[in-house]
Amino acid sequence: MGSCRVAVVGAAGYAGEELVRLLSRHPGITLSLLTSRMHQGERANEVISGLPDSAGELVFEEPEVRRLCEADVIFLALPHGAAAEYVIPLREKGRIVVDLSADFRLRNPRHYETDYGWAHPAPALLSGAVYALPELHREEIRRADLLAVPGCYPTSVLLGLYPALTADWLREEDIVANSLSGTSGAGRRPEVALLFSEMSENARPYGVPRHRHVAEMEQELDRLAGRKVGLAFIPHLIPLARGMLSTIVCPLRAGIGAEEAHAHYASLYQGDAFVHVLPLGTLPAVRDVVRTNRADIAVQCDEAGARLLVFCAIDNLGKGAAGQAVQGMNLRLGLPEEEGLLR
Repeated sequence: MGSCRVAVVGAAGYAGEELVRLLSRHPGITLSLLTSRMHQGERANEVISGLPDSAGELVFEEPEVRRLCEADVIFLALPHGAAAEYVIPLREKGRIVVDLSADFRLRNPRHYETDYGWAHPAPALLSGAVYALPELHREEIRRADLLAVPGCYPTSVLLGLYPALTADWLREEDIVANSLSGTSGAGRRPEVALLFSEMSENARPYGVPRHRHVAEMEQELDRLAGRKVGLAFIPHLIPLARGMLSTIVCPLRAGIGAEEAHAHYASLYQGDAFVHVLPLGTLPAVRDVVRTNRADIAVQCDEAGARLLVFCAIDNLGKGAAGQAVQGMNLRLGLPEEEGLLR
């Protein structure tokens, strides 16, 4: 294993478990510390299945900053609002932090307060955080010590819209994105609405009219377009454990056809290890991307040629969370971007 020591805080949640599985087999690092208040004192292999012996024998600890600082890179798989409590002292000690919460995704602390319901706990650190979507911010990630891993919904929508916005094809005032997510995206805490008997053979929208991930989507879409982008976003829960499919409908400037759109998407993502633009006429399926760090994208136009249709499938725990976090770590440490990840 590599000489870089890595810790995971919140290692027993869905995203945390996925991080542990990926990092336990990563050839470029050493997984050295796992924390979980609920499972403190238990061995990792008693809680997380499928771990190699070296990681399985690690014992969950209380998350203490002194111990965390023995690692070089610390992943925070914590609820929104809880991560900043650790980011502040860890950055003071010069550690690289990869945060999977929303605490450092938004540049404007007022937007954070509006969508999350409390004042930002560390606004002075926002200017040093990088929105760690590699396909959009690869070079910034290489130089950053605080990586804010995007949410799963924004990952699927931003990857789907990035090529069209850079080509200036869209009338940006009327973009609609419908996203279907597996229930693991809601986290592991028990809720009646997420019970098997509630979600089996069921599907429902939620977070309407404004899901809190819209703020980070708008932030990045406005930056890409160079102007204000209008976005209607409707998330849905579907009876899957993991996986996500976003369908995006955009008013299209005249004269752009499906062949041209597909060629542009394929060309722009040609050098990206984890974004696959499917052949024209092929549509993505969630089962093809589950347990990978891949995003499968398809583009098409409606029959009238007035709207661009974009489809993006990801694993919400992979490219939407843990896999993307590891991808960002690889870039920051100068490792091969795809190391330790499936595509």
